[in-house]
Amino acid sequence: LNAVVIDVKDDQGRITYAMDSPTVNEIGACQVFIQDMPALMAKLKEHGIYTIARVVAFRDPYLAEQKPEWSLHVADGKIYRDNKGLAWVNPYKKEVWDYLIEVGKKAGEAGFDEIQFDYIRFAVDRTMNDVVFDDADTQGRNKTQAITEFIGYAHDELAKEGLFVSADVFGTIMRSEEDAAAVGQEYEDMAEQLDYICPMIYPSHYGPGNFGIEYPDTQPYDTILNALNGSRELLAASAKEDAPQAVVRPWLQDFTASYLEHYIKYGDEQVRQQIQAVYDAGYDQWILWDAGVSYHYGGLLTPEEAEEEDQRISQSRAALETERDAAEKVPAETVPAENAPPETVPPEAVPSENVPPETVPPAGAAR
Repeated sequence: LNAVVIDVKDDQGRITYAMDSPTVNEIGACQVFIQDMPALMAKLKEHGIYTIARVVAFRDPYLAEQKPEWSLHVADGKIYRDNKGLAWVNPYKKEVWDYLIEVGKKAGEAGFDEIQFDYIRFAVDRTMNDVVFDDADTQGRNKTQAITEFIGYAHDELAKEGLFVSADVFGTIMRSEEDAAAVGQEYEDMAEQLDYICPMIYPSHYGPGNFGIEYPDTQPYDTILNALNGSRELLAASAKEDAPQAVVRPWLQDFTASYLEHYIKYGDEQVRQQIQAVYDAGYDQWILWDAGVSYHYGGLLTPEEAEEEDQRISQSRAALETERDAAEKVPAETVPAENAPPETVPPEAVPSENVPPETVPPAGAAR
């Protein structure tokens, strides 16, 4: 592995190391789990590890309690809580945006290369129907507009510090406008504002029948390939001339979803299948997730094997480009019907040795 994601602002809203920051100090947000961040960062840099700071954004029960004026509220004025009893801050509030950027900048000062926002969305519980939004906060914006605007603002501010910016997003927003509107995540719009976009496409998160797969968790390769083909189609359709798009770096599943009725045990083989699906979809980067931080390294390649694989992928993609260029130069009317070039192959049918080319990621990008 050559990259690591570390909680800087965790799911409870606590800062995980001694961070000297105005708002952090004001609300006493630090709960020191990492005793010596400089030493940890030095060790990671010594090994050439790309460092990603995870910053949980809008599900922040600690900030919501300490700064109730920044939280979501219900009609009687009480702080909104989701079905787990956790309070959320208001994604429309610029004060919240500035706090997140403050934390991101401090993480950059500690040595992190990238700030990765998680829970960069609205709550999805039915209890959200009870939330009352103030017109002074929304200013006519809907949920997706607010989230996209925050990303653009945060990216501009953190890029000034030389930091890359990424966001974790639901995989289902690529196929469901209803899901996108509910959480406030518009995949294509977010991709225009980020360096990396990280769809959480764990096979266990897709219900029976998704992508025409009876039980997606039992077919990790097919599920990941279908999800990322959807990503490629969406981003290709929304691409604008001379406008950059985020590098797609999906989260992959390295845990067994035994809570499902139909599941399989995940190990080295299932991890490798997902990684292969990423490459076969034409993408080059990925991150593994396991809540217990117990990973199946047998599913990974040695540096030597990875270099050989890089060469094979580069050669196959170059060959495919040559084929496409040649096909485009032949006037269609001069080609006999029985020898006409085939129609564009849909992404799901692209063979693994002929995946389409990928945008070159920014310098220092993780693999």
